[in-house]
Amino acid sequence: MCNRPLETVGDVRSAQTEGNEVSRKKRKRRLDEILIDEGLISEAQIKEALLRQKAYGGRFGSQLLCLGYIDEAGLAKALSTQLDCPGVVLSDLEIPQTVISKVPQEVALARKVIPFDHDPQCNILKIACEDPTDSDLIKELNFVVRGQEVRLCVAVEIALNTAIAKHYLGRYTSWHDAQLREASGTTTEISRQPVGTEVDRSDKAGPAVLLITDEGHKSPLLQPLLEMDNYRVVVTHSSDEAISLLGDEEFHTIFLKDTVSVDYRDLVSRIRKISPKTVIRSYKTASSLLMAGDAASVDPNLLLKDLDLFTSLLCCMAKLQVNHSGQVGRYVDHLCRRLGLLDEDRLTITHAGYVHDLAKFHYGTGKTKDGAEMIQLTVKLLKSLDYPSELLEILRSMYVSLPKKQAGHIPIRVLGGNVLTIVDMFCNSIPQNGRLSLDTLDPIKEKLRGLAGRLLLPEAVEAFIEMIQEEVLSRRTIQKAVQVMIFVDDSPLQHALESRLKNEGFGVVSQSSPGLFVELYKRREPEMIILAVPGEPENVTSSIGKLVEGGVSFKSTPTLVLTDCSYLPVAGLLEQGIEDVVFLDDNLNLMFSKINALGAKISAREKAATEIAGGTSGSRGRLADIGLIQLLKTLGPCRKTVRITVQSNRPDVPGLVLYLDRGQISFAQCKDLTGAEAVSEALSWSDGSWAVDSVATEDLPAPNSRLTNEAILIEGCRLMDEKTKGR
Repeated sequence: MCNRPLETVGDVRSAQTEGNEVSRKKRKRRLDEILIDEGLISEAQIKEALLRQKAYGGRFGSQLLCLGYIDEAGLAKALSTQLDCPGVVLSDLEIPQTVISKVPQEVALARKVIPFDHDPQCNILKIACEDPTDSDLIKELNFVVRGQEVRLCVAVEIALNTAIAKHYLGRYTSWHDAQLREASGTTTEISRQPVGTEVDRSDKAGPAVLLITDEGHKSPLLQPLLEMDNYRVVVTHSSDEAISLLGDEEFHTIFLKDTVSVDYRDLVSRIRKISPKTVIRSYKTASSLLMAGDAASVDPNLLLKDLDLFTSLLCCMAKLQVNHSGQVGRYVDHLCRRLGLLDEDRLTITHAGYVHDLAKFHYGTGKTKDGAEMIQLTVKLLKSLDYPSELLEILRSMYVSLPKKQAGHIPIRVLGGNVLTIVDMFCNSIPQNGRLSLDTLDPIKEKLRGLAGRLLLPEAVEAFIEMIQEEVLSRRTIQKAVQVMIFVDDSPLQHALESRLKNEGFGVVSQSSPGLFVELYKRREPEMIILAVPGEPENVTSSIGKLVEGGVSFKSTPTLVLTDCSYLPVAGLLEQGIEDVVFLDDNLNLMFSKINALGAKISAREKAATEIAGGTSGSRGRLADIGLIQLLKTLGPCRKTVRITVQSNRPDVPGLVLYLDRGQISFAQCKDLTGAEAVSEALSWSDGSWAVDSVATEDLPAPNSRLTNEAILIEGCRLMDEKTKGR
C-alpha cells in the first residue's frame, strides 16, 4: 500500500504516463486569463507586469513575483491549471542528496529538471520541470532513471533555476535575489564551471603565439609582424621543446615552418592531446601567409556551406524529407574539428564524406546494395574525374580493419576512413527525422564501442560519442532560447513546425487567429516569425496584410513565409521586409537551415546588446549586426545618458545624432530633420556604423523631442513605410 502526503499543487489525478498527452486546446489558454479567473491578480496588475516585462525582459510570471502580486504557490497553481498537471513549490522543500543523485548533473543542467521526492515503496520518482507535457523529456528521463516510475510536475522557473544551482552546483541564491535577476532579464546562473572557480577579468597582454622554426641564427621574419599586432611571440627550434611549452601555458596559434625536420602528423597529434583548441598552421615562408598561397585562398568553411546548400537543393528537387548527405557532411566536419585536424585534412575528409553519401544516393537505387561495392564504384567514378589521390585513399580505407600493429602516427587516410565509417554507421542508425535522445543513443554507442580496436580507432569512437552526447544534452540549453511565433491554421503542419523548432532549441508560440496573433505579437515581441499561409496568392497576401494592419512589423522582426502558391505573385512580400518565401512542396530542411542561421545571428546580437548595456562608453558596432531599433531598445531600459552617432556607408547620406537622457530620446537630428523624422531616416539603414559615448547631463543639448521612445519608433516606422510606398 502506497500512502504519500501530497506536496504538489493542483490535481494529482492527472499524474502522467507516457501516452497521456494534454489536449492542445488547453495548452493554448493564457496564463493571465487563468490568474484572473482564479482571482489571483487584477487587470491593472497585469498591465503593470507587462510594462515591466517590455522594459526589462524576463518572464511575465517573474514580473508578477517581483512586484509582489503573487507568490510562488499561486503561480505554480496557475501553471498547474494551464498544463493540466501537478505543480510543486520547490522553495518550501528540503531535497535529500539521495534523491538529487538519481538524476545525473549533466542531464539536470541540460534538461532543466530536478528530482524532489522518491517513494521507495511505490518506486515513484517525482521530478520538477518547466513543461511536464514534453513527451520526449518523459522518454529520456525514463531511460535515465531506469527501473523507477517518473512523474513530472511543473515548477516556477525562478525556483527551478535556484534549486538546480543550489543542489547540483553548490551555488545558493536567496529567493529575493533570484526574483530580481529573473525580473531584470538575467536568469539565475546555471553553468558547468566548477564551484569556487574565479573568472579572471584582468586586462592581459595579447594572445600568445608559438613559432616552431629552423631559422636558428636569426630572428624569424614572422615574429616582428605578429608583435606589431600585440601578439606575444615564443620561438622554439625543437618539437620536443614545443610540447613542453604547451604544458606551461596556452597558445592561441602555433605556426610550424614546413622545413623543420619533424614527424609532422605525430607532432600535430601530440599537440592536439595537450591543447585541443590551439590553431595549428604550416607555412613555407612568412610571405606565403600573406600572398596567394594562404590569404587569397577560399575559406574552407564557405566551401562546406556550399556543399550543404547544394545537397539541400538536391533534396528539395527529389522531394526527400531528410538531407542525408548534408547530415553526414556536418557530422564528419564536426568530428574532424573534435580530433583537431588541420583545415586542409578536415576539408579533404569532409569532401569525401559528402561525395560518398551522394554516390550512395545515386548507386543505391537498385544498382547495388553492398557497401564495399558502392565504395569501389564511387572511387572509380571520382578517379575518372581526376579527383585527388588522397581523397580516394580515404574512401578506400572505409570499413577496413585496422592494422594489427599501429606504429607511430596514424596515416591521414586511415584516420579519415575511420571518421567516414563512424559517421556513416551512425547516420544509418538514427531516426529519419534525425531526432536523438539519450535512450536512442545508447545502443549506437554500444555498437561503436564494440568495434573499437578492430575496425574503428578507439580515440575516434570516444571523440564522436562525446560530441554526440554534448549535442543531445545541449539541444535544450539553460540559456535564453530564441523566441519564435508561428501563424498557421493547419494542425498537422503546426505540430510538425512546433516539434522541429523545440527540438532545435527555440521557444515557440503558435496561433491561428490573426487578431490573437497580433495581440500576442505586441505582448511578447518575438525575435522571429514564421507565417504558414497556404492557398492562392490573393489569400496569402490578404492574410499577411491583416497582420501588417494590426501592427506586425516584418522589418523589425525576421520573418519567413511558408506557402504552396507560385512564387512570382507573392514576390512583393520581400519588399515588406519578409526574409524569404519557402514552399510547402519543398524539403523543409532548407527552411530550418535558414531558421538556425537567423537564430545564431539573433543570439549573437543579444550577446552584443548585453555587453553594450553593461559598459556603454566607447561602444562601436555595425548596423548589420545591431540596428538602430535594437540599440535603442537596449539602452532605453538601462536609463543611460549617452550620445549615439549613426552613419550610413553612403557618403552622400548625412549622419544621425541622438542623445538619450536617462534612456529617453531627448534630441535627434539628421541634417534638417529632427525628432521622429530624423530617426526614421536611419531606421532603414542596414549598412553603416554606430558609436555610443557617455555624456554628462549638463552637456546634453536642448531637447527637440518630447515623445516617448516607443512613440518615436512607431512614428519613424510609419514615415519609413510611407517613403517605401511612394517609390
